[in-house]
Amino acid sequence: MAVEEYLVYRLKFKSFSHAAEFLKRVAEVADRLGHHPDVELKYVNLTLRLTTHDAGNKITEKDRRLAEEIEKIIAEMRDYFA
Repeated sequence: MAVEEYLVYRLKFKSFSHAAEFLKRVAEVADRLGHHPDVELKYVNLTLRLTTHDAGNKITEKDRRLAEEIEKIIAEMRDYFA
């Protein structure tokens, strides 16, 4: 059985619109980097899973770079979180 590796963010926002705005910012960075997270948005709860599918669902430098950018967005949008 193959082991899958993920970097996971579970975030809770004050409102759906705050979650959507955060996700928009993540999407812009992901497009720029050419590496996209798996996303699950349920009302104010957002889960991002970072893995490199073409590396057998392993964490790679692509995931680490995207995580660094996500951390910056989290810091910039701190007031959006519940």
